[in-house]
Formats: sequence, C-alpha cells, structure tokens
Amino acid sequence: MANSPVTIDKDSNTKINQLVDMVKDLKNQQNKIVVSLNSYRDAIKAQEKKIDLLSTQLTEVLDDNKSLRIKVEQLETKLLDIERTQNTEPLVATAQEKVYSELLDRQSRARNVILFNVPEPSVPGQSQDTSTAKDILNTIGIQTIPVSIHRLGKLSNKPRPLRVTLPNSSDVFKVLRVKRQLLNVSNLNAIRISSDQTLQQRKYFASTMAVLKNRRDSGESDLFIKYINGLPTILKNDRANAKF
Repeated sequence: MANSPVTIDKDSNTKINQLVDMVKDLKNQQNKIVVSLNSYRDAIKAQEKKIDLLSTQLTEVLDDNKSLRIKVEQLETKLLDIERTQNTEPLVATAQEKVYSELLDRQSRARNVILFNVPEPSVPGQSQDTSTAKDILNTIGIQTIPVSIHRLGKLSNKPRPLRVTLPNSSDVFKVLRVKRQLLNVSNLNAIRISSDQTLQQRKYFASTMAVLKNRRDSGESDLFIKYINGLPTILKNDRANAKF
C-alpha cells in the first residue's frame, strides 16, 4: 500500500525540525567558540600588555644598570686617585724631609774644615791638637782662632781626621782658597784640608770623580774639577787653545 501524502509531510517536517535543531546547535557551538576565541584574544592582549610593561621595565632596569656601572667606574677611578695620592704624599713628605735634613746637616758643617794626616799627640788631649791646628792655619796665612777642635772616629794605626770649627763659614772659604800652600811646606805637605761634607756631598763628589776618570780614560785631556756654587763641576782647561 502506498504512503499517504499526510504521512510524507509529517516525516518531512520531522526531518526539517531536526535540521533546524542541528543548525541551532551549530550556531550555539559557533557562538561559544566565538566567545572562547574572544576570551582568548582578550587574554592574549592582556599578556601582550604585561609583556610590553615587562619590556619597558627591563629597559629601565638596563638603563639604570648602565648608569650605575658608570658611577661605579667613576668611584673606582676616584679611589685609585686617592690611593695614588696617599701613596705619593708619604714619598713627597719623605723627600722633603730628606732635603730639609740635608740642609740642616750642611748648615751645621758650614763652619768646619777637616784636616787629614795630622799626627796624633802621644798624650791624648785637645791642647796639642789645638796648638797644631793653629800652627797649620797660621802657616797658610789664616789668623782666625778656631772655636773648637775634635778628632773624628775611633783610634787606629792611622791619624784620625781633625775637625776644626771656625767662627764663620766665610773663614772656611778663606782656608780652602789657600790650602794648597801646604804643599810647599816640607813638614806639612802631607796634610790635606777639605770642607766638612755631608754623606750626600761625598757621594756626589765620588760620582763626579768617576765621570772625570771615564772621560780621561776615553781620551779627553786637560780636565779638572772646580767647585761652582758649592758643586764639584768638571771643566776643561782651554788656556792652551786660547793662545791661537
């Protein structure tokens, strides 16, 4: 028996309704998906904002770190300068102290002359040395009376140097100018006279003598040492050449 029209329409309506319901379900699911996507999009945007904020903060931290590093380097430079200054100041102070000490030492010796190879008296005492020193000075035309006389160093087989202190430093220069006259006195020609030099002065003179010897060994001639402003200076005697 063939289906009646009523039965066909009823089945069609049922299928249509099912399709409509399926479409509705699909739309609902689509809406849910859209909502989820929007939610995810919002969440991503929020994360992007946080990332941007973190990036900005990181940039600020890097800038602050760079500025801090520069300040640290500046402080290190200042500390090094301070350390150098602290290390240099004692050296400068020490050098100044040495100069001042040298000046005081020279000043204390300025009125002294040293007599070498003066025989020591058989009986220890200053009276014989004083008389001998006066005789030596008188021999070279110095009438100045010594202020004090002392032997230097410990007793030995050789005569100890005799330090003679004169009233003024100008008296010392007078003695030094005429000291070579002793070479012409038979019983006094072994005696040598010099100024009372400090250790630094003796070292400087020794170095000058070494230079003089090297120059002479190298073939230079007519060289001699002359004191200029208190300093031993090597000069060349050009008097022979001056004739031409």
